[in-house]
Amino acid sequence: MKLKFDHMIHYVDQLKGFKYPGELLKIHSGGKHHQYGTFNRLTYINENYIELLDVEDVEKLKKEAKTEEGRVAFATKIVQDDFKQGFKTMAFRTEDIERVKQSLNERHIDTIGPINMDRENKKGEKIRWKLLYIADPDYMVRPPFFIEWNKNKVDHMQNLDSFFQKQFKIDKIIIDSSKRSKTLTKWQSWFNMDIIEENENYTDLKLEGDTIVYRIQDAAQSGYNTIVFKDNETTTPYSIIIKGAKYRFEPNEGTN
Repeated sequence: MKLKFDHMIHYVDQLKGFKYPGELLKIHSGGKHHQYGTFNRLTYINENYIELLDVEDVEKLKKEAKTEEGRVAFATKIVQDDFKQGFKTMAFRTEDIERVKQSLNERHIDTIGPINMDRENKKGEKIRWKLLYIADPDYMVRPPFFIEWNKNKVDHMQNLDSFFQKQFKIDKIIIDSSKRSKTLTKWQSWFNMDIIEENENYTDLKLEGDTIVYRIQDAAQSGYNTIVFKDNETTTPYSIIIKGAKYRFEPNEGTN
């Protein structure tokens, strides 16, 4: 499976009025997910993005959370966390979601999907994609899901290039786990990840062919903790903790 990090989902209550401090990260319009009663705004970081997600129809989302798909769907983690703000899950991008499904099923890993999805932007245009979920709700650390965009990668990136904030690069995702060995076993099995560093407190993983590090660290409570960025325009590390999520920025030593 050829996988790349695509995006992280950050649930933000009252999203319509939300801005990052100093508008450090620029927010662009998104659209509505009618199936879930949710809507989003998007922050683009090179070939990746942060999806800021909010709810406009609470009852619809609660109803969806009770379905088979809803047990594992990206939006319903909001309900399962009792509407606590913060990072909820993330997506790995693939160019062949059917092959990913086949690979997982051959290893006796149950899946849900692929599911055809779309959202409507302010112009009334529909953006389409497919999603695949691992059929393991794992309510402590929601497994990353898989996404295949309807457009090919070159066209997709060219359309978004003007939105990319190229001073930043996502370097690391930090995940808390109260049962690190269990999480590690699952993630290595599901995503063919390699261990690149390990000590008594954390384990660092990578997808084959990707640069982002996934650090699974011991913690009393499980969940997505921090996104770490490299910043070409700073010489000193700094952090933003906002709406239940931590954004960490570190100097990109190769540019200073």
